[in-house]
Amino acid sequence: MKRTKQIIAAAGSLLFVWAALLPAQPKGGFSFTKVDTDLLQQVELVDKKYDKEGMVYHEQALEAYINRVGRAMLPAGEAPERVTWQFRVLRDPMPNAFALPNGTIYVHSGLVALLENEDQLASVLGHEIAHVTGRHAYLHYHDYRKKVAIATVVSYVASFAPGGNAWGAAIQVAGALAPIVMAASINGYSRELEKEADIYSFNALIEGHYDPREMSAAFRLLERKDEVGVNKIYYNDHPRLEDRIGYLTGLVASQSVSPVAPEVLAERRIRYQTAAEGVSREDIRLAILSHRPRTALTTAKKLMGFHSTSADNLYSLAEAYRALGPWTAQPADSELRGDGVKEARSLDRKFTREEEDRELMSRPAGKAAWSENQRAAEEAYRKVLALDPNHAKSYRGLGELYEKEHKNEEALAAYRKYVELQPQALDQYRVRQRMEALQRSIGL
Repeated sequence: MKRTKQIIAAAGSLLFVWAALLPAQPKGGFSFTKVDTDLLQQVELVDKKYDKEGMVYHEQALEAYINRVGRAMLPAGEAPERVTWQFRVLRDPMPNAFALPNGTIYVHSGLVALLENEDQLASVLGHEIAHVTGRHAYLHYHDYRKKVAIATVVSYVASFAPGGNAWGAAIQVAGALAPIVMAASINGYSRELEKEADIYSFNALIEGHYDPREMSAAFRLLERKDEVGVNKIYYNDHPRLEDRIGYLTGLVASQSVSPVAPEVLAERRIRYQTAAEGVSREDIRLAILSHRPRTALTTAKKLMGFHSTSADNLYSLAEAYRALGPWTAQPADSELRGDGVKEARSLDRKFTREEEDRELMSRPAGKAAWSENQRAAEEAYRKVLALDPNHAKSYRGLGELYEKEHKNEEALAAYRKYVELQPQALDQYRVRQRMEALQRSIGL
């Protein structure tokens, strides 16, 4: 064991020295060719498309925060040619982050919700910055376009982004415009380029007085299994996470990195969670729309751990429990093994989500989970209304909850309160239709 640690430390020392010698751009500089300017035009269309489709999450405080952290991780000096640094959050519950070669770095709401503190966010942004400064997208594009037909790449990218919901929407939209760049977002670049990006981020974290240990902690979060048969795309097929954690641990040991003071880490954690609170609630909504209720519930519980007296956080918790239906809060060990994963994928292919729910409700375990989740959802809605009696969406949630339980009078009363509080809501027509059906069912 001692010998192994010595080898890791020695390797870490060599990697650190190698990283210090890495140029910000490819050796000999980088000269744009027609191929490169074509790629640049493609990715600029991606930026415009995201804006046009309303996929960029605009919240002034969060935008200022992520740009501050991102700029703290930039190398000294001017930006490379044809690079304008922007750091943005996308509405997409798939945990992912990627950099466009024009300097726009996107972090999905799903990754923001997953991470725990500012240091982890900085490690992600530093990694993506290195892809831009190293011109990795251009190098990858030069190599990849000669080997694989664009149509094949488009099809491959689409396979990671099922249509019809928010999960993977960012990849689906950008994949049609810059498929090879998005394929790199899924699979990563070469192991050498990924390691280069990791080591740049490691060094930038130290220079920015962040804790580089949090880079490995972020990898650990990506290993967590909230859903069955769902990959977290970020680092999906990058060098194995355990390998990366190993050489990063070696770097920490070889450089004798001093730990950041606990009170500083605590302050950064609070600062991060405060900035991420709003987008995390939005991510819960998106995860529910994407039929990922376990992911939604995990995020909702995390929000409650941070701010348990927030009516909006309680409402998100209630919505997550209601969306769970007959599913358990966490996958059982049997679901995460071969046969369990196969069954989950089979159900997903054969049935709609409503049909899956009915199938699970036919089983004792599904009925028990449904009963518990409905109880937890109602309790959370009631807590919201105790804090804010005019929280309209909670009445709508209760109406949908009671309707599913065939408590028609209670459902009708909840819907009535909702339309009273939100007479101009976009879903008024649908809710009034439900009210009319309930009135008929109880003879009114």
